[in-house]
Amino acid sequence: MGGWDLLLAGLAVAVASVVQLSAGLGLTLVGVPMLVAIDPRLVPVPFILSALPMMFGQWRVDSRHVPKGLLLPSVLGVVLGTAAGMALAVFSPGIATPRGYGIVTLVAVALAVAVPRLQPTTPMLAGAGLVSGVMGGISGVHGPLMGLVVSHLPAGAVRGFLGLFWLLAHLTLLAMAIPAGRLGWGEVWLALGLLPGVALGAALSGPARRLLHGPRLRWAILGISAAGGIALVMRG
Repeated sequence: MGGWDLLLAGLAVAVASVVQLSAGLGLTLVGVPMLVAIDPRLVPVPFILSALPMMFGQWRVDSRHVPKGLLLPSVLGVVLGTAAGMALAVFSPGIATPRGYGIVTLVAVALAVAVPRLQPTTPMLAGAGLVSGVMGGISGVHGPLMGLVVSHLPAGAVRGFLGLFWLLAHLTLLAMAIPAGRLGWGEVWLALGLLPGVALGAALSGPARRLLHGPRLRWAILGISAAGGIALVMRG
C-alpha cells in the first residue's frame, strides 16, 4: 500500500473513530465502506485490530455508568453469532448478503422510532447480539442493532456498554480469524499503519461527545443506523 493510500486510510479511520467515540457506534458502518474503496485488504481484520485500544478506552471512560445485567446475554449472543458468521464466510459466503442485513437494520430503525422506549430485555439483547455477531463474522460490520436496543439509556451508559460490547465482539472475531486463516503478520502490519488515524479520531472526538447526549445521542444513533442500513442495501 502506497503512501497516498495510507494517508487516505488514516483519514477514513479518523472519521470513523470520531463517530464511534461520540455516538457509541458507527466505527465499521462508517469506516469499512471507505477502506474497502482504498484497499480491501484493510478490512475486516486489520481495521478491527487497530481499533481495539480505542474500544477499550471507550469502555473504561464510561464503564461506571453501565447498568448491571446488560452484558451477559449480549456477549453470549455475539459470540455464537460471530462463530456462525465466520463459518458462513469460510464455507458458504453466498448465504448471507449485505442487502439482507441492511433490510434487517432498517426494520430495526423503524421499530426503534415507533417504540421510543424500547426496553433492553434479555431476549432482545441476546437476539441483537446474535444478529450482530453473524453480520460481523461475515463482513466485519457488526451493525447497529445493539445500539438501537440501548439508545434510550443515558449517554454514559450507552457509550460504556457499547464500548465493552464492541470490544468483546471484535476480540471474538479476531480469535476466530486465526484458525480461519484470516489473521497473520500481514494483517498486523496493516493494522499498525491505521493506528495514527485512530489516535487522530480519538483526539478530535471530545467536542462531539459533549454535544451528543439525551435525545441528540438517540437521534444520532438512529441516523447512523439508517445510513448504514441504506448503504448495505445499496451495496447488495
